[in-house]
Amino acid sequence: MTVKDYCVAIHKILMEVGELHWAKCFSNFISELEAAENHTVFRKILSIYGGMGSFNDLVLYHNGTLCQKENEALSELRKGLYTEIGKEWK
Repeated sequence: MTVKDYCVAIHKILMEVGELHWAKCFSNFISELEAAENHTVFRKILSIYGGMGSFNDLVLYHNGTLCQKENEALSELRKGLYTEIGKEWK
């Protein structure tokens, strides 16, 4: 998968469970990647991984219920996105 593919897949999950704040972030990343896939966009994406309350800390709930399947998928996509950016950064 490409960086954009990961962003699209993550955006889809976030929209499905109603996590609109992070979905908007990924919508913006997708638009920027469509315009130009470069290190500036990669840097923005990586910046959401660090610190308290970061994208890495996100646990998905819908109507107060833990979204187990979606959280597992999101975890794999998060790792994949981070790894893919590392590969592309070379």
